[in-house]
Amino acid sequence: MPRIVIIGGTGHVGTYLVPRLVHSGHEVLSISRGESKPYHNHPAWESVEQVRLDRAAEEAVGDFGERVRSLRPDVVIDMICFELESARQLVEALEGHVRHFLHCGTIWVHGHSTQVPQQKTNPAIPSGSMAPRRHRSRTTCSTKPAAMAFRQRYCIQAISWVSAGSP
Repeated sequence: MPRIVIIGGTGHVGTYLVPRLVHSGHEVLSISRGESKPYHNHPAWESVEQVRLDRAAEEAVGDFGERVRSLRPDVVIDMICFELESARQLVEALEGHVRHFLHCGTIWVHGHSTQVPQQKTNPAIPSGSMAPRRHRSRTTCSTKPAAMAFRQRYCIQAISWVSAGSP
């Protein structure tokens, strides 16, 4: 089974995703600053290797992508990429070294839904404080010329469904 590194594994989605990956037989490593625990104390977390890294500090010296790559992942799931340069650094470090790279963003990069389901071809009008930054980082997977072949093989972007009445 693949060795999966999840960046931000103890957050909103990772809390639930990590136990499912473990139960599916994957070897899971969770990268976080170590400041928070998963929302639910699931027994699967006992088999997860916790890797303490401060993304901002490592990126400031240009080491974050290399540190992730040094964990020898087959798959990298990035739950907390907020800046274009963060995405660029990680994509460049992982290119040719992983089988899959999943950049998880937020539906709010599209703004309030006027069409349900929201399609990635709809115009993006980011809303919320983090959305504009996530939108810029997300485009690295789809527009950065040096990563085009990498994108075709590794970047997966999911579209979420939001009801028309959602804020």
